[in-house]
Amino acid sequence: MTLLGRLRSSSGSSLDRRVKAAIAREEQAGWRFALFVRLGALALVFAWLSYSVPFPRVGWWLGLVALFALSGLVPYLLRHRRRWRTWVAVFIGVDAILLTTALLAPNPLASETWPIQMTLRLHNNLYLFVFLAGAALSYAPSMVLWTGLAAASAWSVGVYLILTLPTTRDMMVTAAPNTAEAQEQAIAGFLDPYFVNISGWLNEVVLLGITALIVAAAVWRSRRLLARQVSSERARASLARYFSPDVVERLAVESGAFDTPNQRQAAVLFVDVVGFTRICERIAPESCILLLRSFHARMARCVFAHGGTLDKFIGDGMMATFGTLEPREDDARRALACARAMLAEVKRWNAKRAKRGAEPIHVGIGLHYGLLTVGNVGSNRQLEFTAIGDTVNIASRLERLTRDLEVPLVASGALVTAASEATDSPSEVDELLQGLMPAGESQLRGRETPIPIFALQGAAAGECAASEAGRQTTEAPPSGDQELESPMPQDIQRAAGD
Repeated sequence: MTLLGRLRSSSGSSLDRRVKAAIAREEQAGWRFALFVRLGALALVFAWLSYSVPFPRVGWWLGLVALFALSGLVPYLLRHRRRWRTWVAVFIGVDAILLTTALLAPNPLASETWPIQMTLRLHNNLYLFVFLAGAALSYAPSMVLWTGLAAASAWSVGVYLILTLPTTRDMMVTAAPNTAEAQEQAIAGFLDPYFVNISGWLNEVVLLGITALIVAAAVWRSRRLLARQVSSERARASLARYFSPDVVERLAVESGAFDTPNQRQAAVLFVDVVGFTRICERIAPESCILLLRSFHARMARCVFAHGGTLDKFIGDGMMATFGTLEPREDDARRALACARAMLAEVKRWNAKRAKRGAEPIHVGIGLHYGLLTVGNVGSNRQLEFTAIGDTVNIASRLERLTRDLEVPLVASGALVTAASEATDSPSEVDELLQGLMPAGESQLRGRETPIPIFALQGAAAGECAASEAGRQTTEAPPSGDQELESPMPQDIQRAAGD
């Protein structure tokens, strides 16, 4: 199963239930819309009949118009009942009977009369197709089919009743076939006002059934398309939580990109809030959650802005990768640029928090570049796309090393070298590596071979050191944090600094 397919299936039956519930709501909305369309059309018919048909003959037609309006209104009023669909089906049958009566039955208020068989010559059956087209507004294939069946059945019963009248005549040809006399008799019989054309009725019923099948198939296909679109958009939304927009589009097209684990060169970034446990002790739980959400959102924006992949959130930290999906020559450079953007964002955020009396936030960032393995891990019920390997472990250890060195950023020599080689301009290299100073070799926990590292020195490092010193003196929280102990909404907003 592809990654996109897994994301679609991860929501499982819950998504299917929500889609079905949404479609059911749209069905009811469709019948409501159909009622409004019906009432509007009937209002026009009412006005036209009142103008064109003289009294009292118009009374018959106006009465039928009123019955049509009532037949559409009753199931709408019963839409919240348990067996609402049953009521809808019943009144579809009522509509079919009313329409057949209006098209075939003679007007009892009319002074002049003509043979009822003549009503079958006026192509009144075309109104049945308009009736069927209106059922498409229900957004229910079964109702479309039922409407076609009801219309064909009611029309057939009406034609049968006319056919069984004593005045109805059959075409009788007494002359020899294929003679001029036989042709004249056939034409005279066809023009007889009391003649009923059975083959014409059969054609009408067959065409009505075919049209019902086509309309029902179109409604069914639109429902399937809606369900697939909802599922795809939900999968895209899930992907957008981890990848930049251009990557999401590629995954949507090439969803099998991670079916097979593979190795590649990539950069890994770990970022974590320094002293987050201490901060949580000083503020309300609601404030702590909002603070964490704001931090994650800001850091994720930096990752996506530099074409990175958000691998996972880890408590008050997160892991991002550059090159796991589509390796580029500048993966290391983009990772380092992202780390600098994170520090700049934290500095801007702290200035905003200071205006609200909230204490500053400090972070530690670890960066490494090397070979890693990417793919899906987990069980069949819960899968996660991630990167694993020694490169990931080193980046995590470097992030923890920022505490010991009292600096905000530590990068491996491999990453600094790769970032420098990916930039042609010497000025860009100087700008990218500004403040990054060699810090010797570090013997990281769990590794036998030390690695060369670079640490970010300067004002940012001083701020980080100050935060470490402040962690040792927690006798009295600042006045701003005393206010944050209250779980009031304004205090929660102050905790997040937003």
